[in-house]
Amino acid sequence: MGVAKDIACGLLGAFLIWACAVRAAEAPGVEVRELVVVRSTVEKIDLATREVTLKGPDGTSETINVGPEAVNLDRVKTGDEVTVKYRQALAVSVARPGTQPSVDAVANLDRAARGETPGGWATRVVEATVTVDAADPIAQTLTVTGPRGNRFVLKLGEQTKKLDGVKAGDLIFVQYVEALIVSVEGP
Repeated sequence: MGVAKDIACGLLGAFLIWACAVRAAEAPGVEVRELVVVRSTVEKIDLATREVTLKGPDGTSETINVGPEAVNLDRVKTGDEVTVKYRQALAVSVARPGTQPSVDAVANLDRAARGETPGGWATRVVEATVTVDAADPIAQTLTVTGPRGNRFVLKLGEQTKKLDGVKAGDLIFVQYVEALIVSVEGP
């Protein structure tokens, strides 16, 4: 995956998070974001079993099984650096009057073509109008139930203060965005 594609993926993730923030700004709400970057080095690779052993910056090793969707595993070599960037954002706002519980999800995936440098990206956006079961200002969480009966705990941190008036039975709009970028560079 080239530098241009890495930048494009980063911009896509930033755009999705910006869209999340715009929706939250339409009503009283909060936004929580997190970026995690993990770099590791390929210690060992077994193409027959599709197992790759990665050594992290702290010196610990972990073996992972790589699925068939990684079409260029044969191009990964011992000593290659694998970088994984994971970004997630959560926006929560008070639902507009008359809104009904709903859920919508969109996922996108792109990977390097066969024969290219291994890498790819994936994004997922979930938008839902959910019912608040409980608001816990001490734990800084909201417990909610989605339209399909799924129950979730939303960890909002100090941002929870912005939703002080939200109580059990209220409807809120939740937008969750995650983006994952994986790239492999030779030593």
